[in-house]
Amino acid sequence: MKKNGALLLVPTAVATLCAATALYLYHNNQQLREEINGLKEQVGRYEQMDGNSFVVERISKQMEDIAYQQMDISNKRREEALYQMNIADQMRSKAENEQQKAQAAALKEVEARGMAEQQKELAVAQQRQAEYAKNVADTLSYRALGRSLASLSSTQYLAGNRDVAALLAYAAWKFTSDYRGNINIPVIFQALSQNSQSFSSKDIHRGGVSRIVTLGKGADKTPGQDVSVSRYGEITQWNYNGGRWAKQLLFNNPLCSFRDVCTDNEGTIYALDYNGVLQTVSNQQVAPAITLPEKEGWQRIVPIDNQRLLLASAQTIYLFDTHLRQITQSIHLSQKITALGKRSGNIWVFGNKGGAWSIEKDGSLKEMPWQVKGCVTAFVWSDKRNSGAAGTANGDIHLVDSKGRSLQKLIGHRSAITDLCFNNDFLFSASYDRQVNLWDPHAANSEAVTLRNMGGWVYCLSNADNNYIYAGDETGTIARFMVSPDGMAQLIHSNLKRDFTREEWNYYIGNRIPQQQLK
Repeated sequence: MKKNGALLLVPTAVATLCAATALYLYHNNQQLREEINGLKEQVGRYEQMDGNSFVVERISKQMEDIAYQQMDISNKRREEALYQMNIADQMRSKAENEQQKAQAAALKEVEARGMAEQQKELAVAQQRQAEYAKNVADTLSYRALGRSLASLSSTQYLAGNRDVAALLAYAAWKFTSDYRGNINIPVIFQALSQNSQSFSSKDIHRGGVSRIVTLGKGADKTPGQDVSVSRYGEITQWNYNGGRWAKQLLFNNPLCSFRDVCTDNEGTIYALDYNGVLQTVSNQQVAPAITLPEKEGWQRIVPIDNQRLLLASAQTIYLFDTHLRQITQSIHLSQKITALGKRSGNIWVFGNKGGAWSIEKDGSLKEMPWQVKGCVTAFVWSDKRNSGAAGTANGDIHLVDSKGRSLQKLIGHRSAITDLCFNNDFLFSASYDRQVNLWDPHAANSEAVTLRNMGGWVYCLSNADNNYIYAGDETGTIARFMVSPDGMAQLIHSNLKRDFTREEWNYYIGNRIPQQQLK
């Protein structure tokens, strides 16, 4: 049993050993197989690496060939670029040469054009100079013709040939004004004045006319009303309208000798008597006379404002309150008063020894610098011109500035100047030599134009409007002067009865000038 048992164990052991051996061989086989697979993989990798290396080598070879081809192409292109650059440089050099030639040609063209322009400008300038010289010659010729025609007009007027005289006066004005000549020279002005028949006069007073003023805006004010006073004690209101004079005597006292008159905004009239009486008239009603401090020597009355008047005696200034009807202030001067004038609200006073003072708006006295030699007998100021005029005892007139300096001296009167006024930018003067003169302050050497020789000493002047002035003389006459040459020419033109005949035109004016229709 034991033997059988042992026998049974051997196959089992053998089987176990075989199994163990088989298992060992299996594991060993697996390991060998894995190693073989690993070697195969290594072989595969080596084969692949060897194949890739060959491919890379082939590609590298191809790329190297391509690189050489590219380098060859690049070299050819560089050579081509150098060749093209060389051509471009040559072309640029040629273009620069051509450009320099073009610039030189353009410069020559500009210089030639500049010379042509200079020649053209020179020709135009010479043409303008020639035209200017011709215009100057024509202007001087026509102005001279105007003076000649005016002189002929006066001759024909005195000879009684009024139609021809009027045509000649109008032609003188036309040629002179068309060529901007001075139509205020005596020969032309007098020809116009004669033929326009614009002068008119009237015996308004029995005594000398001391002053003329325009009536204020009171209830009795009508267009064209003026007031004048005389040395025979008359206060007269009058007007000129349509060639007719009308007058109304407001006050008359032969014991009075009125030397000045003024009006206020209410139309009240204040007349100053030489013998120390201030007479007032309001709404044509005579108020009681006001007796003044001094019995004689009163000469001027000037409005200061709406409530005050300045009254001047021989040597004293008085301020008079029109509401209180009494004197409120007096200022005694060291010299006798010879003239007064108003400037921008202040009143200038002049003395017989050359003194000059300003009465300020507050009534104070201020001495002024005055450089005009001689005794001032009349003074007027123009705010528009910012200058004034001072007439002296010897007949000279000085245009002065605000500091009393003489800007120009006007010589034409033979006696003391009695009054001055500006009208339409011209100066008018009156004198004891019986003349009323016109002056052009703009002219370098102004020549007096005598409007008329009056019948006696001329005491006063007054503006009517821009076309007329009035003058009063010692005979009691008031004269009305048209002082506008253009206005006189229009009057002449409106009254022309005919035109020049061809023969008259050729005789007086000449056949070189085309005949013009004047009527």
